[in-house]
Amino acid sequence: MDNACFELFDKADEPDRCKCRGIVLNAYANLREHGMSDREAVKAATKILQYHHPSPGPEARNVVECWIFQNSRAAAN
Repeated sequence: MDNACFELFDKADEPDRCKCRGIVLNAYANLREHGMSDREAVKAATKILQYHHPSPGPEARNVVECWIFQNSRAAAN
């Protein structure tokens, strides 16, 4: 796995220690599937991450956006 997101958020990309990535990506995908805008879906997914990892908003949002980008890149390959 690409560790670029790990640099943004300590422990968030360590699957043995953090289970949030799948939860966040699933929530984002479901919200988009049901017609929510990208901006609002990212905002909601960020709130989910912050619930499990209280941190400053911009850092959490960057992690969510990084995960979404990595996930879409992986799906395209």
